[in-house]
Amino acid sequence: MYNFLRLTYFLPYFAFITCIIVTIFKDFEKSTHTHCKVINFLPSISAIIAGFEPQRFIWRFCFALTSIPRYLIGYLQFQRLLNRHHVALPEYYRLIQMINSSIHFLELTFLLLLTYISSKEIKRMHEYGFIGFMMCSLLHMFCTIIIDYYWPRTKHSSLTEKEKYFRRKRLKWFMYNSISFLISLYFFFRHNFFCEPYIYSIYCFFEYFVILTNIRYHSIVPDEWDQQAGQIQFFY
Repeated sequence: MYNFLRLTYFLPYFAFITCIIVTIFKDFEKSTHTHCKVINFLPSISAIIAGFEPQRFIWRFCFALTSIPRYLIGYLQFQRLLNRHHVALPEYYRLIQMINSSIHFLELTFLLLLTYISSKEIKRMHEYGFIGFMMCSLLHMFCTIIIDYYWPRTKHSSLTEKEKYFRRKRLKWFMYNSISFLISLYFFFRHNFFCEPYIYSIYCFFEYFVILTNIRYHSIVPDEWDQQAGQIQFFY
């Protein structure tokens, strides 16, 4: 079971790396071309999955395989969190976790939207999918970390070393993801306003980090399950 969960998060890595390598060697000039007609050295993910084959098919196939498992993992994690017995204010805790899990499911849905509707097919819908995905992704990560760090516990319960370890990991990857996203926004708008050489490629570079850190953040869940009593446990 653990290997199946790891495969769920390995496939996006595989799609990401494969599509970039194939594009650089096969479609470099077309993929780095922008409306500014300045020199660039990296393609954006949106460009890769919009107009080049087999990259588009590889990307969509891998995300098709992982979509249902990721919804399932999100649901099981939600049930697992609801069965924590050491939290104070359990009625409010349940409500907050329901809201946070709904945001996560929206994140996954927006990810499917921007994956299967490319910028060359319906550009506006692809943009809405990306905006919705980033908003829900950052909000879900932020809420999860706030709950981990600040939700009150019963007096007889204290944090274990494993809990401290995994919440530090979540905080680290959330910070990396947020910083990468803000930097990518800066270079994206700078490229559109000033059309300088290489700026679009720098945006693409930080866009890659946004994708990789998002995957790494969510892959903490199966690691966390596996570390409990040496095996995956959905409830405790």
